[in-house]
Amino acid sequence: MKPSIVVTYNPREEEQIIYRDILRGLAPISYFTDKSEAERIEIFEQADVVIAKSFSPKEINQKEISCLKNTRFIQLIFAGADNIPFELISENTTVASNVGAFAEQIAEHVLALTLALAKNLIPKNRLLQESKFDGSGFNQELRGGVCGIIGFGGNGKEIAKTMQAMGMQVFGINRSGTTEASVEFIGSINELKTVLQVSNVIVVTTPLTRQTKDLIGKKELELMKNDAILINVGRGAVINQKALYDHLMSHPNFRAGIDTWWSEPASHGEFKLDYPFFELPNIIGSPHIADHVPRSMPNAIQKALQNVKNFLLGKEIRGVVNRNDYLG
Repeated sequence: MKPSIVVTYNPREEEQIIYRDILRGLAPISYFTDKSEAERIEIFEQADVVIAKSFSPKEINQKEISCLKNTRFIQLIFAGADNIPFELISENTTVASNVGAFAEQIAEHVLALTLALAKNLIPKNRLLQESKFDGSGFNQELRGGVCGIIGFGGNGKEIAKTMQAMGMQVFGINRSGTTEASVEFIGSINELKTVLQVSNVIVVTTPLTRQTKDLIGKKELELMKNDAILINVGRGAVINQKALYDHLMSHPNFRAGIDTWWSEPASHGEFKLDYPFFELPNIIGSPHIADHVPRSMPNAIQKALQNVKNFLLGKEIRGVVNRNDYLG
C-alpha cells in the first residue's frame, strides 16, 4: 500500500509513538526526512495528508510543493501559516494550523517579558554587574492596569487569564469582535485605536496575514501611552520594524519585549535586524523560544494529530486557515 500520510520533519522516537498511537489503523505514515529526493517526489504525489511543523523551506521546497495535486489536508504542528505558498496549493486542499497548542507556555513567556520590563530588571542587573548599586527611579505596577491583546484567539485567551491573575483588566481585539472568555472588553479591528490608547501593556499575538502585516506602525505606536510596554509573540512583521525602532529611540520610557523577529533562521535563513535595537536600553528579546518547554512539542503533536484523525474520520476539525488571508 502506498503511503497516504507524509510527515515533512523528523519526529523523535517518543513523538513517533504518539503518531502510531493516534493514527494507528487509519493510514500508513511516511517520514519524509529519511527518503531520497526521487522518493520524496513520489510520496508527495500520492499523499492524502501532509503533516508539517511550519511548512518552512527547510522542510519542503517548491518542487515538492508542486506535487501536492492529490493532497486533501495539510496539518501544521505550529500555529503560523505564513510560510505556506497558497498560490501553489490547490483550492481543494484544506489547511489547518495548530491554534493555541502552545498557549500556556506562550502566556508564561509574555508574563516574563512584561515583568522584566516593568520592573527594570535587565538595566538594574547590568548596573549591579558593574558594582553600581543604583536604587533610583520607580518600577511600573501592573495591578490595576489594562492589558490589550491584539489577536484574541487561543493564545490570547491564555494570556488574558495570566494577566488577570496579575490584577490587570483585559481588552481584546479579534476578527469577530466577540468571545466567550471573561474579559472587560472585546472588539474587532475597528476598535484597535481605543485598545491601544487605554492599554498599559499591549501583547501582539495575531498571525501574519496580508491584513496584519505592519498592523502596528508609526500611527499606532503614537496612540500608545508614553510608558506602555509592547510585547510581540505573534510574528515580527505585524509590527513595522523602522517605526518601532524610531519610537523606542524617541520615547525612552516606552519598552518592548520581542520573541518573534522580522528575519529568523527558520524562515529567512538568518537572524537579521535592519536597525541596532540592542544598542537601546528599552528593549529586551528572546530567540523565538516562548513555547520551548520540555513537554510543549509532544502536547502540540497530540493536538495536531487528533485534528488529522478527525479529518480522516469525517469529523469536525479545528484551526482551518482562510487561504484568502495569505494570497496577494
